[in-house]
Amino acid sequence: MSTTLTLNGSESLVVRESTPDRFEVEATYGPSGSRPPKHVHPHHDEEFTVLAGTIRVGFADHEQSFTAGESFVVPRGTPHHMWNAGDEPAVLRWLSTPAGRVEEFFTAMDRLQRAGRTGLVPLAGVLHRYRDVMRPTSVLIRAAVRLLGPLGARR
Repeated sequence: MSTTLTLNGSESLVVRESTPDRFEVEATYGPSGSRPPKHVHPHHDEEFTVLAGTIRVGFADHEQSFTAGESFVVPRGTPHHMWNAGDEPAVLRWLSTPAGRVEEFFTAMDRLQRAGRTGLVPLAGVLHRYRDVMRPTSVLIRAAVRLLGPLGARR
């Protein structure tokens, strides 16, 4: 039985495999998505294969589009963000290794969505609790997480 996790109004993940070493999902990015903040993963690498549509990826020094059949890797510590700027859904195979607490992080994000708690304080709480999984690169966002995160973590 697979689990579907909703990250926001336009992104969802279907869990295909979850072990301590591997967390693999099929991710769907809805059309005309917004650019999320750049971030890094301090302890895991990511591999992506586009199964359908087009995904836009912003790296530290350039942006690039990937289409169906293309793959790319984001090594740990690499600033990046990705979104679907197209008019049709983008579907990707997404592998995080080692898995660490990646699934826990996405499950916490899903809980916020399902509870309708999509504001800054709850999100900062999740980012604060899972800073070993995902860290924003923006100084302002990191400061907000540092200040608001403990408040959001208590709720």
